[in-house]
Amino acid sequence: MKYVISDCNVVDVENDGRILPHKDILVDGSVIAKISEHGKEIFEGARRIDATGCYAVPGLIDLHVHLFGTGMPSKVLGAGKSQQRLIRFIHTELGKKILGALVSSAAKNQLYSGVTTLRAVGDFCGSDIELKRRTDAGKGAAAGLRMFVSGMAITAPGGHGAGTFANTAQTTEDLERLVDEQVAAGADFIKICVTGGVMDAKKRGEPGEVKMTEEQVRTVCDRAHGSGKKVAAHVQSERGAEIAALCGVDSIEHGARLGENSLGALRDRGGAVVVTYSPALPFAKLPPEMTRMGELCKINSEAVMDGMTVGAKQAIAAGIDVGMGTDSSCPYCTQYDMWREVVYFSRFVGVSSAQALRVATLGNARILGIEGITGSVAEGKSADILVLKRDPIADLSALSEIAFMFAQGRFIDAPKPKKMKKIDAVLDTLMSSVGE
Repeated sequence: MKYVISDCNVVDVENDGRILPHKDILVDGSVIAKISEHGKEIFEGARRIDATGCYAVPGLIDLHVHLFGTGMPSKVLGAGKSQQRLIRFIHTELGKKILGALVSSAAKNQLYSGVTTLRAVGDFCGSDIELKRRTDAGKGAAAGLRMFVSGMAITAPGGHGAGTFANTAQTTEDLERLVDEQVAAGADFIKICVTGGVMDAKKRGEPGEVKMTEEQVRTVCDRAHGSGKKVAAHVQSERGAEIAALCGVDSIEHGARLGENSLGALRDRGGAVVVTYSPALPFAKLPPEMTRMGELCKINSEAVMDGMTVGAKQAIAAGIDVGMGTDSSCPYCTQYDMWREVVYFSRFVGVSSAQALRVATLGNARILGIEGITGSVAEGKSADILVLKRDPIADLSALSEIAFMFAQGRFIDAPKPKKMKKIDAVLDTLMSSVGE
C-alpha cells in the first residue's frame, strides 16, 4: 500500500537536525520512495495523511533492551529465594507461555512508543529469539519492529545474570559450546557479562567486579567472530572495560572510565560504547525502598553513572561511536521510555538535542551496521518514521507525542503504549532534577 505524509517538516538527522519544511513523503510498501516539495507531485493511488505542522523523524533505535520485565520495581530482580522460585516457574510449560506473552507485550510497547528497531541483550530461555521469528513473519502486535537478539547471555560462574538471563561456563570448550548454541538458535550477536553490576555488587564503590578472565573473553570473541557475529559486553568498571576492549569485544555496554589502551583498541577495531542512563539515574537518586535494591546498589549506581559519563565523553573525543539504550526491565526502566534516554544523553553527555537525536537514530543504526537501511528519513531507506506533534530539536520531549508512525512500512495511527502512571510520575520528577 502507498501513503503520502503530506506537508510535514522533515528533521534531517544527517545534517545537524536541520528542518526541511513543507515536504511530502511517499511511502511505498516498506520503503520511503520519494520526498518532494509539498503539492509539487501527485501520487496516484496513495492514501494522503495530513501532517501540516508536524515533524517527521526517523524511528528510534534502542540498543540495550531486556524484554522480560515491565520496569516495575520488584525484589525478584535481586538475588534470593523469590528469584529462584521465579526461574523454576519460567522453565515450566505454563511459565514459558507467560514469558512469551510478557516479551510480546514489551515489544509492542517499545514499538508503540516510537522504537522501530531494538537490540535485545539477554532474555530468559531465548524468548527474544522466538519473538523475533514471529515478528519477522509479520505476526503479532509488534509486527514491523526490527529486532536484533542475543538470546541468553554468557558469563562465568557467579557472573552477572548467571542463572537468570545468562548461561555460565568456565573452560574454553564449554564457552565455545555456548557460543555455538546461541548461533545455532538464531542469535544475531553474542552478549557476555565481563563484570558484575550494581544489583549484584558485594562491596561499596565496586559495582564492576571482574567476573570473566581475559582468556575467557577472548575465547568467546574469537568463536563469535568466526561465525560472523559481534560481541556486546556488560561492563561497569575501568578494568572490565580494558579486558573487553583488548580481548575483542565490539561494544561496551553501560561503560566506565576508559584508559588509553581501551580507547585505542576500540578505535582500531571500529568498536562502540553504549550508555544506559535510564537505570543509573533512578538507582542513584531514588531511595532504596523505592527501587527495592538496597543502599549498596544506590551508592554503586552513582559511581556507575559518573564512570559512564566520563567514558562516553572520552569515546566521543577519541572518534569512537557512542550509542544509547534504555536497559528496559530494570526498576523504573519501562518499555516505552526511549525518549527519556535521549534527553538524559543530551544532558549528561553535554550534546545538543540534534546530536542526541542523531545518536538515537543514525548513530545507533551505524553501530548495528544498518545505517544504509534505516536511521534517517531519506529516499530509498526503510519507512521507519515518527510523525511528531512538536519540534524535537526545540524540545526532545516531543519524541513522546507521536501523531502517527510507520515501522518498515506498517502504518500505526495514534500509537498509545501501555503506561504506568505512578512510575511516570517518579520519572517526570527525576527528569526535572537533571540540569538542562
